[in-house]
Amino acid sequence: MNMNVVRNNGSKRMNVINMHAYDKLVAFSDSSTANSSDVSNNYVNLNHIGCDETGSSDFFGPLCVVACYIDERDFDWLVSLGMRDPKDMDNHELVRIAREIKDRLIYSLLILDNSHYNAMVKAGNNLANIKAKLYNQAVTNVMQKVGMPIKDKLVNQFVSPKTYYNYLKNEVIVVKDLTFVQKGEEKYLAIVCSMILSRYAYLQYFTNMSRSLKMKLPHGNSSSIDSIAIEIAKKYGPKMLNKVTKTNMTNYKRIKDLI
Repeated sequence: MNMNVVRNNGSKRMNVINMHAYDKLVAFSDSSTANSSDVSNNYVNLNHIGCDETGSSDFFGPLCVVACYIDERDFDWLVSLGMRDPKDMDNHELVRIAREIKDRLIYSLLILDNSHYNAMVKAGNNLANIKAKLYNQAVTNVMQKVGMPIKDKLVNQFVSPKTYYNYLKNEVIVVKDLTFVQKGEEKYLAIVCSMILSRYAYLQYFTNMSRSLKMKLPHGNSSSIDSIAIEIAKKYGPKMLNKVTKTNMTNYKRIKDLI
């Protein structure tokens, strides 16, 4: 079977990432539903794989990458759910749709917690490098699940194709025929679904992490959240920050001499 991949001779498998499907979900209220007038049907109806992520710019919380396969037979059903740019959804609407699609669509969810993220950074990887490796693995996983060649495999471009594939030069399996797009969520349902499912997983992980720390953790990376990290270090010890924050971000650089 043609999997549209290449194998790099003499390369080693990536073994420093803790990647797993995350299905220990916490409850969210379903009090909000989509307005049918907001539904967009301007998406391309074709069999395709899309990939996107959540969490790359957050100081707390993991990096969640999802690749998702959309069959053209699912098009009308997906549009009927109220598909649109997930950035315009509140959490209730996003969770409602995620629950509808997670048991029907073929997808791969990879969660990179911050301790493994920090280990990869320490080993010389930057964020784009890490994302490239996760995207490649997620798309490969979905191709294997689908079990037939898929011509259209799309990702929202975060680096040039040349740089992307250079990051993968030591990987065992590389998907070589990706299409790099801008604002793919405006055209491709697989990218929309990947954004929704990655955000859904992120919310579950983030909520459980807040419960474990017995603190309400903030999203984002603004300077206003530095005090929360300092409080965590005082309560649980400075080493805890290596598990719950991305230590290569400016936030950590600002507080490392204060903890």
